[in-house]
Amino acid sequence: MTVPLPHPFIRRYVPEDKYSILMLEAEAFNEHNPYEYINFYEVFRDGFFVCAIGEDIVGFIVGYALSESEGHIFSLAVSKYHRNQGIAERLIDHICTYFLLKGLQKASLEVRVSNKPAINLYNKLGFSAAWVESQYYSDGEDGYVMMVNLNSYFIKKEESKVFGKLKENEKGVN
Repeated sequence: MTVPLPHPFIRRYVPEDKYSILMLEAEAFNEHNPYEYINFYEVFRDGFFVCAIGEDIVGFIVGYALSESEGHIFSLAVSKYHRNQGIAERLIDHICTYFLLKGLQKASLEVRVSNKPAINLYNKLGFSAAWVESQYYSDGEDGYVMMVNLNSYFIKKEESKVFGKLKENEKGVN
């Protein structure tokens, strides 16, 4: 008898997650001190979510209301061992739902211009580059500011589900 593997689930950050977040932070971002950032994240605990598989934290996302209409995704990281498994997309879905429930209409984030995998994911989810922040990162690299209308985001997600099922059904017909 095989034991089923635990599925990823998203929950709010709790202080006991701190060590795991520090490890993910250090793995994903080498341009800043993870201890400084974890303290900043804890200020926004209401919008600080982790993705766990069993007891292991494999990703996190931090966001907050930037204005009355805009939510800002400040940080997103997924363990290098769990990338390309849909975890980042699940975390983004979660924070965008959180923003929508807070009455916000759009979401924004910054991403390095060289981070093609992240840019491709954000584009797939409906984010688009609004402008470039010159020398945004501490090493001098530029960053894209990307934005999405939250209603459009969720409409696109539903359309993807519907059209994905239609394509699956078409494959079964042939």
